[in-house]
Amino acid sequence: MLMMTRNIISYISTIFLLIVLFGAASHSEENSSNIDSKLTSAMILGNSDAPVKFIEYASFTCPHCATFHLEVLPRIKLDYLEKGLVQLEYREVYFDGPGLWAGLLARCKGKEKYFPMIDLIFKKQSDWAQGNIDEIKDGLLSIGRQAGLTNAESLACMQNDILAEKMVASFQKNATKDGISSTPSFLINGKLVRNLPYEELKEMIEKNLE
Repeated sequence: MLMMTRNIISYISTIFLLIVLFGAASHSEENSSNIDSKLTSAMILGNSDAPVKFIEYASFTCPHCATFHLEVLPRIKLDYLEKGLVQLEYREVYFDGPGLWAGLLARCKGKEKYFPMIDLIFKKQSDWAQGNIDEIKDGLLSIGRQAGLTNAESLACMQNDILAEKMVASFQKNATKDGISSTPSFLINGKLVRNLPYEELKEMIEKNLE
């Protein structure tokens, strides 16, 4: 799924979609001060001293990203993360409002539950990422319920326009700096690579371990 063909989603248009389609919460200084800084910090798994830093850029609405997350990433975790050889950082890419809403929902149970939440979001992608706005909304609410959230809790998270603005700003900054033009894309110790099968990613990781 190419991103630059539509340009990086603009800060204003993304938040406008969020407000119109979900009814965003009040945008106030008080709300801004209540944002947990952990929810806007890097989402990282693994040993901070790992010799290989692996950054994944992905969109929650991208089918190839779901395939990577569900089929390839578990092998990388088993072979490298669990051995302390690779540290993973996940960076969200926003092509559309639903992808942003999924990112907000992923943070709804706090940073500590972020990775289990995105596992569920990708696993259920075909159930929620297609259809009209109401169907997408209902699909995301269903994911929230499966994660132990009430509909009200999920909606409150997806209506958090202050957090959404911070997430979009971070996405724009990182994607521009790293030259991201498609998803999934990866940085392996700073080297940008596109979507590759496990064996080719493994070869690159091994070279960085030599």
